[in-house]
Amino acid sequence: MFEQLKSTYQSQLLRDPNKEFGPEYVRTTDLERRLVDEYGFDAIRLIYLNRGTVLHPLGEMPEYCPWAHVGNLNIQAAIDNLFAPIAVEIPSLLSVLRGRCSHLYAEEKDGFWVLHYFLDMVLYDGRQYYHVYTGGLPNTDVQPNLCLTEFDWVVPPDLTRLYAVHDGFGPILGSQDISVMAKMMDPICKEQNVYPEDYRYSDLLEFHQDGTGNAQCFYRQADTYTTVDWDHETWEISGSQDCFDYIDERLSQLDEE
Repeated sequence: MFEQLKSTYQSQLLRDPNKEFGPEYVRTTDLERRLVDEYGFDAIRLIYLNRGTVLHPLGEMPEYCPWAHVGNLNIQAAIDNLFAPIAVEIPSLLSVLRGRCSHLYAEEKDGFWVLHYFLDMVLYDGRQYYHVYTGGLPNTDVQPNLCLTEFDWVVPPDLTRLYAVHDGFGPILGSQDISVMAKMMDPICKEQNVYPEDYRYSDLLEFHQDGTGNAQCFYRQADTYTTVDWDHETWEISGSQDCFDYIDERLSQLDEE
């Protein structure tokens, strides 16, 4: 079945750069969704074909797979098992994962593993499509990376709990990618001789980027950790929110508006 899909549809899944982007985007996204609906995981293998990796769907995970212990469960049971340590913190996100995840599969390349959650979603124009949340390996011994060490940060406890499930999940940065804002912003402040009035960049730890330049950050104040939104245009921080409340709210919003 896979070889037949490959010979028939591999070239059709590519967008033609010589054609108008809008119609090509609609054509290829519609084709991807239709193939997954009709052919299931074989279609996902085709979509991932050019990555040069090996995919292991639930039910076919080898013993050496980091998530082999849930390999014989159904998707909903596997999700419940994996997120059990933080389930009480993310009820909305768990509900979305249980209700929207149609395929759960590990990806392996050169000894590096991730787990993909293939989620049904609706595009801005009302068409059915999909979104994939990717989880890193569980990490029960999280250590500060070099950037955190430079600015005397420890990994916030909420992130430590998340990383024990997945070291990085969806848009939430993993332990090696979180960074203190001072690393990027202090040189800019020095060059422009402009500094924020109400906080120091060394007290902001970025763990999520929204794709437009803004960031959600832990704000270090007297050994307490809350999270705030940092605006890249105004350099203002606002909207104090618990880390898991933010993750639960933000990651449970899949459909485009």
